[in-house]
Amino acid sequence: MDNKKKSQGFLSYLSPFGFPEEVHDEDESSTLKKKGKKTSGVFHDHLEERIRPFIDLIDTLRSIGVQKELALPTIVVIGDQSSGKSSVLEALSGVSLPRGSGIVTRCPLELKLRQVKGGVNWRAFISYREKKVEIKDPSSVEQLISNAQNELAGKGVGICDEPITLTVMSPNVCDLTLIDLPGIARVPVQGQPDDIGNQIKILIFKYIEKTETLNMVVVPCNIDIATTEALKMAQEVDPDGKRTVDQNSYLQIY
Repeated sequence: MDNKKKSQGFLSYLSPFGFPEEVHDEDESSTLKKKGKKTSGVFHDHLEERIRPFIDLIDTLRSIGVQKELALPTIVVIGDQSSGKSSVLEALSGVSLPRGSGIVTRCPLELKLRQVKGGVNWRAFISYREKKVEIKDPSSVEQLISNAQNELAGKGVGICDEPITLTVMSPNVCDLTLIDLPGIARVPVQGQPDDIGNQIKILIFKYIEKTETLNMVVVPCNIDIATTEALKMAQEVDPDGKRTVDQNSYLQIY
């Protein structure tokens, strides 16, 4: 697939969220070619300039609680337990997230990635409830998220629908906001309520059933995709697959 087709495919996913379906940069590219300048990155830079204001606006509305009354455009990441969601998100964010067996993501994690230029190497914040903590060391992110989950959902293995927001500012990330949801559990482990699987599904459906939501389903490459519970749930609310993207968790992300 050539770059033009890739760009068109990417924009086709953005169009349901009110973003421009087409970005015409052919004239700009042609002008640069005539001047003998490089054209690589022209489309990406133009797209970034057009979309960044929308992302910032949505984040501002979400921060003041507008989503409680009005559905906002959202990208959510769902998958079965141990599906590799953390690997995908770490590849995008460049930071380590909580890992382990069983339920690791126990609260919705809103991951805000912001590309910054001009002297800022790396900076991050974690916020939940009325707390906001600045993070200066990327290696401390994993523990801070775990601490926040313990505070919101308890130190056991339960879940909570209160979100945790992690904002990462770096020149090495793209402008993107994702919401990571707990992995789907089939069998409760020691200490979990008998209906933990149902609790998780109710939380996931709360997000993915909205038509403004883009569902990113993470699927391991070593299992039969037909048995993936997360993909089945996405198909229930989006039978035509217009707002569902499946991502193989063991492929390198570019």
